[in-house]
Amino acid sequence: MRAHIELTRDKQAGYTMIEVLMAMAYLTVGLFGILAMEDISISRNVDSKRLTVATTLASEMIDRIRMNSPANINRVLAPAIPGSPYLYHGILVCGRTPPTNCPGQGFTATPGNTGGAPPPNSTAFGDYQQWLAHISETDFNGVSALPNGIGTVSSTPLGPAVLGQLQIDVTVQWTSGLRRPSITMSTLVAPL
Repeated sequence: MRAHIELTRDKQAGYTMIEVLMAMAYLTVGLFGILAMEDISISRNVDSKRLTVATTLASEMIDRIRMNSPANINRVLAPAIPGSPYLYHGILVCGRTPPTNCPGQGFTATPGNTGGAPPPNSTAFGDYQQWLAHISETDFNGVSALPNGIGTVSSTPLGPAVLGQLQIDVTVQWTSGLRRPSITMSTLVAPL
């Protein structure tokens, strides 16, 4: 005689459609959160790279000015700024456009560098050309290291005029989406 085995169905066997849809919704929200964090991470990484490039360029220009200040500092003792004969005062470089007041960037040339013209002294001119090349650099994909980069140098006399001391301010700006970050470095130069 054969034993008759009765199979019974459990009412809880398997998942309902609502449970599956809820699990998919939770998974989707979690994945979108991970994607958003990844996007923010990449964006901040690019921002920090640009800040590093800008800081390096400002520091490089300050080093160039310090290196050449003993030879050029005697020109500081002439009339006060504006119109100062100090060779680096008013340098304006634009990475994207020709250096003529950086059109569309809200910048105008300063008296020492009218119209964004390079400085007349060969040393300062060489520094200007190299700084312009660095601000305009692109990576191997043709992406600008500093989009719409602008560099400015200004000088302000400090202390008694006979000391010939100047405060030099170097500013590098660029665009990052809707923001316009900048970095400014200052130093004091004086004759030796």
